[in-house]
Amino acid sequence: MNFFISLIGALLGILLAIGITIFIIYCKIKSAVGATNMKALTNAISNASDYEKEEYSREKNVRGMTKLLEEEILRDFPEFNKDLIFSMCESNLIKILNSLESRNSTKINKDPNLIHLKKKISEQIEDMKSNNITEKYDNIEFYRHAISAYTKKNGKATIQLSTTLSYYYTTNRKDKKSFSNIKKQTRYTSEFIYVYDEAKFNDNQASFSVHCPNCGAPLRNIKTNYCEYCSTYIENINLKAWKMSSYKEDYKY
Repeated sequence: MNFFISLIGALLGILLAIGITIFIIYCKIKSAVGATNMKALTNAISNASDYEKEEYSREKNVRGMTKLLEEEILRDFPEFNKDLIFSMCESNLIKILNSLESRNSTKINKDPNLIHLKKKISEQIEDMKSNNITEKYDNIEFYRHAISAYTKKNGKATIQLSTTLSYYYTTNRKDKKSFSNIKKQTRYTSEFIYVYDEAKFNDNQASFSVHCPNCGAPLRNIKTNYCEYCSTYIENINLKAWKMSSYKEDYKY
């Protein structure tokens, strides 16, 4: 009993010492800069915090030239439907964020629309598990999309999208801001690819990566149905369809 009383006394003593130290430091700073400047400094710190919260919750702008780029895409792919691509983007991002929140990539690995992202997301989830990182994305809402870039070469077409969305975000990560009671407004950049000519397509392009579902090795030859490393049969991948190949949150708040 005496031990616990002594322990509590020691803890209270430590807290009191910390409080006194903080007060002394405050008084010294106030004395050095003056009462008026100290008030201004305190207000500046408070305003910086308020600005951070305002920026966190401010609806972001999309970046792109949808009308101009859509005309160019339609010349190459008359069946292209931008609304369908936008809808696919929303669906894929929801699947990805839900997978990160649950730290489970099973559904991603089975989804043919996310075949190019399986390895990246699985590695990200394993990293989260090993570092005990948690993330939550609640009440996801999408606002606007824009086509921000389009290229067509070497047998592959690539469309880049800019997407604004919001969600209540909470995490224990040290490198990300999180206000559990404020809805985060942010922006994502994603890419969709379409292999339109296998003969021109360079199988070893680093930007296009399909991996064996059994051993995880990269499939260098997209024309074969077998993994060259473990001989596992690979089902035909429908290359002539737009599929998401990358995504990233491109706003710091």
